[in-house]
Amino acid sequence: MKTMHSGRHGQRGKDAGQNEGREARQNPAEMDGPLLGGEELALLMPWCRKVDFAPGGVLRQRGLHYRDMLLILEGEVRVDLGKSGAAHQIMVGPGNPIGEIGFLQGLAATADVSADIPVSALELDDHILEEIGREYPQLLTSLLRRLASTAEDRTSYNLLLSEAGAAAPQQDCEIRLCRDEALLTRARQLRYEVYCRELNRQSPGADHEHGTWSDALDDFGYVFVALEGGEVIGTLRANLSSEGDIGFLETLYNMRGSAHHPDETAICTKFVIRRANRVGLAAMKLVAAVVAFGLQHGVAECYIDCIPSLKRYYQAMGFTPCGPEFLHRENGPSYPMKLDMKRHGRTLSR
Repeated sequence: MKTMHSGRHGQRGKDAGQNEGREARQNPAEMDGPLLGGEELALLMPWCRKVDFAPGGVLRQRGLHYRDMLLILEGEVRVDLGKSGAAHQIMVGPGNPIGEIGFLQGLAATADVSADIPVSALELDDHILEEIGREYPQLLTSLLRRLASTAEDRTSYNLLLSEAGAAAPQQDCEIRLCRDEALLTRARQLRYEVYCRELNRQSPGADHEHGTWSDALDDFGYVFVALEGGEVIGTLRANLSSEGDIGFLETLYNMRGSAHHPDETAICTKFVIRRANRVGLAAMKLVAAVVAFGLQHGVAECYIDCIPSLKRYYQAMGFTPCGPEFLHRENGPSYPMKLDMKRHGRTLSR
């Protein structure tokens, strides 16, 4: 179980760091040396939320994406890569980060992390790092440089573990949450490729000069991409209704009549798969990642729209029509659909 304390940002966060991992070192009896000392942690505390975990509490869960990272203040956590043997577990103590690689690079968690004894930690997200950068740039610079060092060590160690064991099964594609402008631009380029070049749609979101497609929902959206061989082959965007104005979609999807709206609803838009990859796992992997992300953040209902030929496909996943057919600017005739996350979310997120 986790509890939260107000720092400068204590009023913000609905759910702070429940689940990602680090990599392992030698065995559970060995502690990783601290990345940050007590003085540096004290400097960070005014900006961060403080979160507490009871013994057994989950800080990170392998395979999920997170929008924050943690710095341990007190206690110890167990990092488990899910492989047999003590070499695949470590104990991590005060001054060390949890989930920094996934947070900074948009990767899914690579390990399960749980509290071995009562644990207190500082939670950092994009907004907090941005404010620290404005008001105390030296502190942010120091933090990012140290994170780069520890991330290199941990990534290298993970590679050694993978090479030492049996070969891991190859996945058709990797799902990432966009964490930088370069990857987000590639997602926008794929939207343009499909909407404007393949489907010959016209839209105010199209930037014909740069070959990209974007709109205001990108400003507070979570854009997931499917990568295969380093190429973006699919993308899906999620927006939490509680975090911004979703515009006319609120009415189009009949969301105002829901008891869960706006605090526990989300919308999914810009679901695009490159034509050559539409027969494959990319679409379902993107849906699974976004549904898992929604469950992490307390989403009870997820809304999307689909063309008539895909209506049964969405219904098979658990979506139900939630309004009359309408004319979508990019997709043409479409149906608004709603997913009961409490009923279907766990199954879809596997």
